[in-house]
Amino acid sequence: MNALLQTENLTSGYGSTTVLRDVNLAVQAGEVTCLLGRNGVGKSTLLKSVMGLLPLQAGRVLSGDTELSAVPPYRRARAGFAYVP
Repeated sequence: MNALLQTENLTSGYGSTTVLRDVNLAVQAGEVTCLLGRNGVGKSTLLKSVMGLLPLQAGRVLSGDTELSAVPPYRRARAGFAYVP
């Protein structure tokens, strides 16, 4: 079964600063997933990268069989993904 949301070797950050390296995540339909961690460990960076608000340095974001890595944020939102800070 394909994951509703999946990251494969996602690497991202701000400018020349890499914050996330090779993050792999799979969320199946019907699951509830929580990101926990202290300040500055990359939780918001991961969500912004998944939403397309930050460019990926490497890796990819998928929804089922559809790759979202090059899809603009507004199209990801129309597909049901949202980031609410």
